Amino acid sequence: MNNLDSSLQAHNKLEKEANNLALLKDRVDKYHDLSTQMSSILTIFEKRLGNLEQTILPVYQETEQLQKRQQNLEATLNCLESVLSHYDVSQEVCQLIHQGPVEGNITVFLDALAKLRDANDYFRHNNSQSVELENVTSLFNTGCEGLSQHYSMLLKKHSAPLKPVELLDLIYIEDDSSDEYTSFRQLSQTTREELYTISHWLEQNLREYTNIYATERGEVVLRSLQLLKDHQKSNSWGHEALRPRHSGRQPEPKKTTSARLQQIFEKKANKLYLRATQTIEQSTGFSIKKASSHSDHLTSEDLMDGDQELDKYLVMLLGLQRLLNWERAIMIDIIPQSKHNDVFATLAYNAIDLVVKDAEAITQRILRCISRKEWTSALGIFSALKRVILLQPDIDRTYDPAQREQLKKVLKKLQHTGAKALEHFLDVVKGESSTNIVGQSNVPKDATVHELTSNTIWFIEHLYDHFDVIGSILAQDVLYSTQLDTILMKKALPVEERNKALLAIYIKKALAELNLSIMNKCEQYNDQATKHLFRLNNIHYILKSLQRSNLIDLVTLAEPECEHSYMEMIRELKASYQKTWSKMLVGIYSLDELPKPVAGKVKDKDRSVLKERFSNFNKDFEEACKIQRGISIPDVILREGIKRDNVEHILPIYNRFYEIYSGVHFSKNPDKYVKYRQHEINAMLSKLFDDSA
Repeated sequence: MNNLDSSLQAHNKLEKEANNLALLKDRVDKYHDLSTQMSSILTIFEKRLGNLEQTILPVYQETEQLQKRQQNLEATLNCLESVLSHYDVSQEVCQLIHQGPVEGNITVFLDALAKLRDANDYFRHNNSQSVELENVTSLFNTGCEGLSQHYSMLLKKHSAPLKPVELLDLIYIEDDSSDEYTSFRQLSQTTREELYTISHWLEQNLREYTNIYATERGEVVLRSLQLLKDHQKSNSWGHEALRPRHSGRQPEPKKTTSARLQQIFEKKANKLYLRATQTIEQSTGFSIKKASSHSDHLTSEDLMDGDQELDKYLVMLLGLQRLLNWERAIMIDIIPQSKHNDVFATLAYNAIDLVVKDAEAITQRILRCISRKEWTSALGIFSALKRVILLQPDIDRTYDPAQREQLKKVLKKLQHTGAKALEHFLDVVKGESSTNIVGQSNVPKDATVHELTSNTIWFIEHLYDHFDVIGSILAQDVLYSTQLDTILMKKALPVEERNKALLAIYIKKALAELNLSIMNKCEQYNDQATKHLFRLNNIHYILKSLQRSNLIDLVTLAEPECEHSYMEMIRELKASYQKTWSKMLVGIYSLDELPKPVAGKVKDKDRSVLKERFSNFNKDFEEACKIQRGISIPDVILREGIKRDNVEHILPIYNRFYEIYSGVHFSKNPDKYVKYRQHEINAMLSKLFDDSA
């Protein structure tokens, strides 16, 4: 039973698979028929496409050839038209070229020149023997020459030197930013644009224009400076009021030239100081506080030292710098970048040369003043030198290397003149010690402070205000630098202190020569007391002046024992002066050598001795008082101190002599010999150094 069921299932399954196989064969036959039909269709399509290509391709090729012919024809026509235009261009633009360019409509003229240039290029490359080449070249050159003339005309027409008042306003403006220059620009925006267009066309066509621009604008700068120089010679110089730069603004009150310069350079000094402190703070993290007045770049003493000619020159130097800044701003709008340096160098040369020559003239004049011992001019040089140094950042920013080298001549001239002034001053002080002519007195009759002493102290006191500048000058001298090295071996000094040390070395030399001169001059007095008092007056004045001005601290850098040396010198001179009374006191000092009175009487042979002692004392004392009443001791403390020393030295000796012998009967006329009581001696000593007593 089970076998039967299994056979039945297998039969059914076989029958089913046979049906599926028959169905698959049927479908394969259908797919084969479809493939055959599709292949037949594609074969027919390929034949038809091949027939179409054989028909269309010749048409396409013929059309392409026609298009090329058309393009060639159009190119030929254009080329022919261009060639014909080159032949016609001379007649077309001839009148325009000869008329020249018109201001405000330069494009038309440049277009005409462009046509001539193209024609020139065509004939030069294609028909160099053509007459037209000569015509076009000649006309093109004429046009370029006319364009250059128009360029020059525009610059002349719209350029004029600044009036002195305008230039002074430009110098004294508080802010030197570009906005401040706007009101002074004479070239309008339209003119500058036209000049810019011409400059670039000439540059592209290799035509010269830079000399034209540099010459015309350089003349503006030079004439502006010359007008300022003429104005400086007028009576109104130095008292102008600034014009308001904006409407509704009142003019600034009048200031002297020195005051305005002071304000300008104080601002520059403050900028330099701020820049330096910011650099130090950023690099070290330390905050820097501003130093005292002596460390400022400029002080009020600069105004006192101001020489009018030097002030005028500094204004010229500032004017040059402002004018060239102004010119650089204009040049940027007109001249191609590649030509800036060359144009600016040519433009500025004559103006810089004028300023350098002025510096030479001024320094020569100041050297003549110094030779006449006009030391204020020397101080003016140091003040001017300090200000020129403050201008160096502006000079570095404004000028190119060659111009900076040219302007360095100004700095070198001032430095050379300053060095000559210092050297000549020492020579004068030194020369005073060897110019005492026999029989001719050049010392004060009253033995007061000599003019050389007061002048020397005045000069070195004012040198301290310029220690930084003077230090830089002295550092170039081997003698001073060697002595500075010796000081630095003992003590390290910052840069600022080194300049002070160099000045201290110079002052030490000046004081040494002054001391020698005073010592030599005192020999012109015949009286020993006067000699000592003359030296005492001068040495005391030197010490007190150094102490009062704090210069003693400065000199200590070079001579640590300076103050002690002067004090010891004063002590010795006082002692030497007191010894001059010895001749007068020697006869009454030693009582052991005098006769001893008995009951108010002495022997007859001893009376002449007492007469002689009293007479000699009276004579010497009266002569000394007569001389010393005419002597002046200006310092009250010194004068009263010497009077006190005289009383303490003389009066006790005289009192002792007087008390013993004034009552002795050694003469029938005692009043002839005993002329002075103790209080009278005291009174006469108190009237010394007073010619009116």
